[in-house]
This record gives sequence, C-alpha cells and structure tokens, in this order.
Amino acid sequence: MIRVIPPKVRLLFRVDPVPLESPRGYLCRVAHEHSYSGPLSIVRLAGLSGTALERMDGIGQMAHVLRLEPEEWRTMCYRHVKGLSKNNQRLFYGKRVSADHLNYGNPRLCPACLRARPIWWAVWDFGLVTACPVHGCLLLSQCPGCKRYLAWHRLAVHKCRCGLDFRDIAIEPAERDLLAINTAIYRAAGFPPGDTAERTLFSCGFPGEILSLKLGSLLRLILFVGSIKEHDKLRRRQQYFAATNLDLAIEIGRAAATIMEGWPRTLRAVLRRMLPPEASNPEAFNFSEIFGNFYRHLFRVLPRDEFGFFHEAFERFVIEDWKGPVRGQHRYFSVAVRRSSHWVAMNQAEVIAHTTRSRILDAAQQGKIDAILLDVRRAGSQECWIRRESLNQWIRARNVEVALYMSRPEAERALGLKNFTLVTVAAAGAIRYVKGPQQNFPARCFFFLREDIMEIKDAFERHPVPVKSYSKPGEFIALRHAMKNYLGRGAGLAAVIQAVVNGCLEPTGRTKRFRGITGYLFRPEDLRKYRQVSNIAATPEGFLNYSEAADMLGIRTNVIRGLVNRGSLTASGSFRNGFARFVPNKEVHQFAEQYVAIPTLARKFHLNSGSLLRHLRESRIPLLQIPIPDAGKGHAFFLCKDVAAQLQIPSNRMLKQQAQRRIKIYRKKRWAEYRQAKEIALGKPLRRVRASGSVL
Repeated sequence: MIRVIPPKVRLLFRVDPVPLESPRGYLCRVAHEHSYSGPLSIVRLAGLSGTALERMDGIGQMAHVLRLEPEEWRTMCYRHVKGLSKNNQRLFYGKRVSADHLNYGNPRLCPACLRARPIWWAVWDFGLVTACPVHGCLLLSQCPGCKRYLAWHRLAVHKCRCGLDFRDIAIEPAERDLLAINTAIYRAAGFPPGDTAERTLFSCGFPGEILSLKLGSLLRLILFVGSIKEHDKLRRRQQYFAATNLDLAIEIGRAAATIMEGWPRTLRAVLRRMLPPEASNPEAFNFSEIFGNFYRHLFRVLPRDEFGFFHEAFERFVIEDWKGPVRGQHRYFSVAVRRSSHWVAMNQAEVIAHTTRSRILDAAQQGKIDAILLDVRRAGSQECWIRRESLNQWIRARNVEVALYMSRPEAERALGLKNFTLVTVAAAGAIRYVKGPQQNFPARCFFFLREDIMEIKDAFERHPVPVKSYSKPGEFIALRHAMKNYLGRGAGLAAVIQAVVNGCLEPTGRTKRFRGITGYLFRPEDLRKYRQVSNIAATPEGFLNYSEAADMLGIRTNVIRGLVNRGSLTASGSFRNGFARFVPNKEVHQFAEQYVAIPTLARKFHLNSGSLLRHLRESRIPLLQIPIPDAGKGHAFFLCKDVAAQLQIPSNRMLKQQAQRRIKIYRKKRWAEYRQAKEIALGKPLRRVRASGSVL
C-alpha cells in the first residue's frame, strides 16, 4: 500500500462545512472566504486536479489543506462505491446513486435560495433536479449577463465569472407537475422541500410506492418513465440522457410527472397508441417488434423487487389491451400474464383443458375454438395459438356436459365394481356412458351417466335386507361369487342389475365381506336364469357350471369335461381365462335321471367302487364308458338306472371273496410265467421246493 504524504501548505483558517452542502460548492465558498480566484486554486494547493476530487487517495490531502478531518471530507465527496465499478455507483451522503445522474459540467442554482443563504446545495448536482420546491421556481443554468453556462470554478457561489450577482436575478415560476417531481427527489435525498411542496406532491396523486423508493431507484424511475414518451408515442430506443442539459431534464421531468400523475391510466394510454391499427387481426400483433426494447429495458433497469407496481401496470396492459399472442421467450413476465393473456400456445392449452392436441385441433376445425397459425421465421414452421376466451367457453361447455356424468373412479366407489366389470356392464346396456374422444370429454376416459349409477345404487339399497354371516356359496350366494360362477362380468351381470332395478329380483341378505352391490345375497336358482351363454338357447332352468354339475352327478369336474367332449352335455362355446364354462341345468338333470355313476352307486351300498366295477364287468353288464381328459387312459363308468334297478347288488363279503379268488388266480398265473422264464434261462427244469411258497 502506498502511503500518501499530505502537503505542507494549509489554509489560514477553517471554514465549517454546512450539512448537505455540495463538495464543489464548499470549495467555492472556501476560496471566496480566503480571497482566492476560485476553487481550483485550493485543489492545486493539495496537488490534485479537478477530476480527482472523489478519488480515495486524494481525500487526505484535501482534508489537510482545508483543515478538516478526513472523515468530514470523505462524507461530503461523491466517492466511488467499492466493488460496484461495473455499475459506476457513487455515494451521495450515504445514499447510492448512479454517476450518470451527477452533473459536474453545468451546475445549477436557485437565486432565491442564494438570497436566503449563499450555499450551493448538493441536491443541485443531480441532472434531473430542475426546480426548487422551496421557492417554486426553476433552477438557473445560464448567466443572464454573459449568456454563458455556469461553471463550478467561479469567484463565489453567488457570483458569475463575469461578476454578476445571482441573488439579483428574478426567479421564474415552475409548473406544478415539475415541482411535484422535484419534491419527490428532495424528499428522497433528505432535503426538506417545505410544506407547500409537500401538499403539491400529495395532490398530484402519484403512486404511493414512489414516495418509499430510495434516491437511486427514484432517479432511475424518473429517467426511464420520462424517456419512454416521444410525440405521444413510445420511444423505440432509450434516449441518451446528458446530465448537463437542463432543457432535456425539464422535458423528462414533465413527461414522468404526466405519466405518474394518472397512474396507470396515462401509461396505458401511451402504450395503447403504439398498437397497430389492424386491431381486429391478431396476426398483425408482434410483441417483440412493438414492445421488445421497452420490455427489455424495463426488466433490466427497474427490477421487480423494487418496482413491482410498474411491472404490474405493464402486465395489466398486456393482459387487457394486448389482443395478440405474446410470442418469444418473455421470461420476465409473471405467471399471471401467462395465465391471463388473450392467446395461449398449444402446449399451454393442453394443460389448461387437460386434453390432447388432437382434441383441441378438432374443436378448432369445428369452429368451437378460435385458433391461428403463425409462421416461425427461424425454424421455418408454424405455431398454433388458441384464443383463451374461446378455450374457456369450450371448457365450460364440456364441464356442464361432464357434470351429468360420473367419472370411472367415482362410479367404482358407488357400486363397488372394478374398472373392467363396470365398463363391461355399461357396454351390455345396463348403464349409459360416453368415452372421452366421443365428445368434449378428456381422451381415454369413461364417464357414466350419474342418473343410472344412482338408480342402481338406490335399487339395491331400498330393500331392508338383514346382514348375514357368509363365507362361500350355499343356500345363498353373494353377487361377487355369482359373477364368477354364473353371471360373468358382462350381459349376465347386467341382466341381474336390470332385474333388481325393475323390481323383478330382490336380494335376500347382505354381507359386509364385499363392497357395494357385490355384497348382496341371492338364491342361486334365482341367478342362474340370467346367465347368457353363447350357442345355447336360454332355458327357464338356467345353467350350471362344471363344479355344480359335478356335485349334482357325484363325480369329478374333469368327468364333466369328458361328457361334454362325448356330446352327452352341451357347454358354452365362448371361453375366457378366469371365467367358468356352463352347461344347461336341464341337460344335467336329464343325464342324472338316466345314469348313475359307479362311485355313487358304491357309496350308496357302502361298497368299494373298484370291486363293484370289476363285478359288473365280470357279470357282462353294459356300462357307459367316458374317457377322462388329461388323465391318460383313465375312464369314468356310468350304469343305466333301469339296469341298476333290476340288478342284484352283491354283499361286501361276496365281493371280498371274489377279490381273494382273483388274487390267487393272479398269483398262480404270475408263478407259472416266472417258472417258465427261469427254465428257459437255465436250460433245465427247476426243482419244486415248498418253503413259504417260494422257489430256492
């Protein structure tokens, strides 16, 4: 670090600085008190130049010459803010401002203030300060005598280089709007503007957020708002602001006051005048070409966290007055603009409507939704934009229609049926329904008529049936089990539901084991008649599944399949995995009246079924032999009931004796076969030995 050695020259006496006094004005006043030719003479005593007053390495030298403490001079100077060189910010009595807002080359003054006290106030160093709210007059930047612009290097604060005393000059009154803007700047800079100026400021009706802005933010806002208007239109580019140009500063102040006085009505009127005359043609609206530069500068110069009221006013204009689509990557806009603009992109329309692109395009082709296609220059393709109001009307019409229907999950909870069962029953005609692509409903979704669902639910619940303990089908069967055993999940179940609704069928109980209507109990014979089986004529007796038919005949289920294969029974032709096949109840009864199974006959007389079968075969009694599927060479045997009625059934003792004789004959036969094979192998006859019936 380089140590700066202060100069040995010092002023004869100290001139106390006045709070909120300009540093250059203070030097001018000190030079006048010490009879120097101007403030540059004091600067040269410190070994500095006029452009180095705000440099940190010159503060100690100037403070030594002026007989001030270094902190006193540092507080007065508009020194650079450390770490903010990119933004070129300066400190104005502890407040951050942009260096572009400070006016060094052409200072201004108020003659009335100098008459009251010859002090050069620091607030006059701002390029946007053009009037004095305390005295209600314009500031002076040009000497009336020599017609030259004022300079900070002069004999005294109140005297021009030509010798004219500014205190003798008559003041020029300022307009009301200009006084209001300058009053706001005075307040933010910490200068008391006076009661009259305060009343003028509050009477203009500026937004309340302006009065709470910091000094640097307020100056940026005034410069931005005052520079956007040009001949009652919006500037295509931001105008360069020269802080030394008083006329331009007055113009900016008046324009800013005009726009903020009727906030946000005046701003929206200026923006509205930039819209193209073809207001009825949305394709003529190009946001980037009309407001692209303004939009970009707004979000860069005035951040949303400080100037939220300005952003809200501009976004409200876009929502209400901008009739075209907001194209491009306008990432600075809030969610409210994207949700409320007049036109929405296709991908946003899909999210809003909860539907697919094809459904929206179909509605647009039918004239239900307004849509436009815009060319994308760089991509060489087209964008589809949807008018939000027409989309909302289409959605409302769809919702009104959907209100008459019940969604699939809601219908499942109401009836206790699962998805596939519910759709199948509806397809069978028991419930009126629509599918998404058919109308304005969401795609790939089923909606069931609410009236039909509630009618089915009320039809089951209007019967005051008791709650019974239930585990498996018997005297009663739950509708849940009947769906698997008799009805299936299609036309049969739909017929039962329709019968309950019409009052032709009533449940006899209810179980809590199954939910909804599937927990109601019915008599099996009442449900069988509603089973619809393909390629079999419906009968009043109904149908039986293979298990029930096997129980009726006293045989196994696979024997029923053998009877079906032989043609003794007729089975349903259609078959789906997980669903039972059926045979007519009438055919099963007819077969049971003609034949009896051998195992059933044996159980009746407490005999062994195998012994009884062998006895019947040895007796040459005709039997019905049925091959059993999936059992190799297995067969099932039936005896005609007419023959069984005339047959003399042997006793169990007689069958045992016959079995013992068959065993002895079998053993002798096997022994003879063994002896013959052994003699052939040895080539000689075997010696017969009686030892426990074995051969040694």
